[in-house]
Amino acid sequence: MKIGIDLGGSHIGIGVIDKEGKVVEKQETDLNTAIISNIPQFIQEYVLKTIANIVDKYSIDFIGIASPGTPKEGKITTLVNLGIQELDITEMIKQYYDLPIQVRNDAKCAGIAEKTFGSLKKYQDAVFLCLGSGIGGSAFLSEKELKPMRNPGLEIGHMVINKDGRLCNCGKRGCFETYCSMKRLKNELMEEMDLDKTISSQELLKQLEERKKESTVAKILEEYIENLIVGLSNVIDIFEPQAICLGGGFVYFEKVLYEMLVENYYAKRYVFNKQTMPDLKLAALGNDAGMIGATIKE
Repeated sequence: MKIGIDLGGSHIGIGVIDKEGKVVEKQETDLNTAIISNIPQFIQEYVLKTIANIVDKYSIDFIGIASPGTPKEGKITTLVNLGIQELDITEMIKQYYDLPIQVRNDAKCAGIAEKTFGSLKKYQDAVFLCLGSGIGGSAFLSEKELKPMRNPGLEIGHMVINKDGRLCNCGKRGCFETYCSMKRLKNELMEEMDLDKTISSQELLKQLEERKKESTVAKILEEYIENLIVGLSNVIDIFEPQAICLGGGFVYFEKVLYEMLVENYYAKRYVFNKQTMPDLKLAALGNDAGMIGATIKE
């Protein structure tokens, strides 16, 4: 058995993963920066406590960690949405457990999981987009994951779709994720619907399904879908994929967002070659894709 740790911009998911990529058991908690004063300490305590509970029940031979930012040499770096410049998570765990540890970008882990076990399994050329606290991605060309030499790359979330647009945590303006991350969308909806910032995603979705036809709420959703299609069009023109898979927190809002996206996907398209629109897929592994992909060894 392997342990998969998905350290996101707003949550931690830790699961026991078998050799078929099935989640045998998992635990999750929110990472709310408005409530938690010391995020690095919280991460350390939660991860070590959860691992301790797991190793008492299973024979674990590997730990895989999926993290936002740019992991290097077992360290997590530049987690802009959590305000962390560097966290040596490998050393933190190795102080207590003598196990092989692998750290990779979370969007790439999720993409690898979907390509190996999920919605992208039958495609040779495909792109995975993780819509969560930010936007990350991975691409596969002729069955192989695209791996730049210098950095992990594919920072699709920081593709500029409005040069004079919103300020991003990365310092640029108009980044794709400032318009289409789930965190940004949730914040806008909570403010418009006058909801408490600590509301759960499940309760927010319930409120959204009840109030989605209100003019101001509908406008936010329409603008979100329009910007998402602009971003997808750029991805299509660059990679010419056979399919695009959408994952992350986006999967929880299927009834509102995915159905709305599909309705507009072919009508509002800005791609160069309109004859080869890729299939649009929803992540089959849901938000577990990161922890599953983290356990697939390079």
